Amino acid sequence: MRASASIDLMSESFFANPFPTFARLRTQAPVYFFEPFQCFILTRGADIEAITKNPCFSSRRAREMLGSLGVLRDDAASKEMLETWSRLVFFQDPPRHTLVRQLVMKGFTPAALERFRPRLASLVERALEKGRRQGEMDVVADFAEPIAINAIAELFALPEADRPQFMHWSKDLLKPTSSAVRTDEVRDSVRRTSHDMVVYLRDLVEKRRAALGDELISQFIAGEEGNPQLAGEAVFQTFQMIGAGFVTSTNQLTNTVLALLKHPEQLRALRADPGLTRGAIEESLRHEPAILSINRLCVEDTEVGGTRIPKGRFVHAMTAAANRDPEVFPDPDRFDITRTPNRHVTFGVGAHYCPGATLVRFEVEEALRALLTLPRWELADKPYNYQGSNFQDRGPSALHVRFPRN
Repeated sequence: MRASASIDLMSESFFANPFPTFARLRTQAPVYFFEPFQCFILTRGADIEAITKNPCFSSRRAREMLGSLGVLRDDAASKEMLETWSRLVFFQDPPRHTLVRQLVMKGFTPAALERFRPRLASLVERALEKGRRQGEMDVVADFAEPIAINAIAELFALPEADRPQFMHWSKDLLKPTSSAVRTDEVRDSVRRTSHDMVVYLRDLVEKRRAALGDELISQFIAGEEGNPQLAGEAVFQTFQMIGAGFVTSTNQLTNTVLALLKHPEQLRALRADPGLTRGAIEESLRHEPAILSINRLCVEDTEVGGTRIPKGRFVHAMTAAANRDPEVFPDPDRFDITRTPNRHVTFGVGAHYCPGATLVRFEVEEALRALLTLPRWELADKPYNYQGSNFQDRGPSALHVRFPRN
């Protein structure tokens, strides 16, 4: 199948409901060349799993990705940005990836995050105050964003006064990935944001070196010691975990609430049996994921699903499409919080499985626990849209929900 106007991969309507398009591609062109981005789109679960294990598809792609977004120029700011982003664990292959990931994961183990749960529950209750008081809230701005930014900020012990700035930075860094905002102004802004955030974090890391605590920056610093290969990683990996963690958590919290509102029979079942909470989380992750895809750079001519992928091309493996592959999930478009097994790939596959996956699950679990104390949810009479969504991230920009008392 060649690119045509009938294959929509860029509009707000596509991001609102990409799954019919994914189903069409999975059937007609599971390895599809998307000419506007000069990349390949994968929609079949088996192909997506295959590329995560194939060394022909590399995660060392910072220069190529930033270049394709038009962010890089021939100036000092671009050079600095490339140096920063090339160090992120997201852009590493083994053995470097293995080394840096071990550093990052120290603070994101289930046991470590379980100890954080009481504080997380408190943050959720604080975020729900407006909804309880007014009987209505924007789930994004009033609930999901405060939970997401404060949870990651508490783990890294970021000063409370600076957290709105980190939220702004995190949003800003993603703007060039949206086809709707690829302008010179946005590209200039993201270079400034990358610089400003690194400058802030370098200063904060140096302060923590002088007085180590038990928060994650201090743990990263301790992990650097005695290993010259990890020198400076505390700055770069803090940059990544805060930036990526905020957006993913915000979108998954919102998508989960919306999924339950769209399927009231499942919400009723959850209310009747709170033991289904974890099943509801996994099904929301599968059915309405915050992450649409993972991407890799092809570094050697190879073949996927019978299609030749030339060296130098990007491949976007649509994990959200794999989550609805009928070869893996019976009745894949049905939202069923009792579904088992539920081996979705929302957080990736293999070595690059998302380090923050457990944190996102805990955030959604505590959010649902609090929200279910409200006797009713219903969508307010205000539209919601997916502006700003991109091939990686997907979630409404606003979601107004009422909580009638009677």
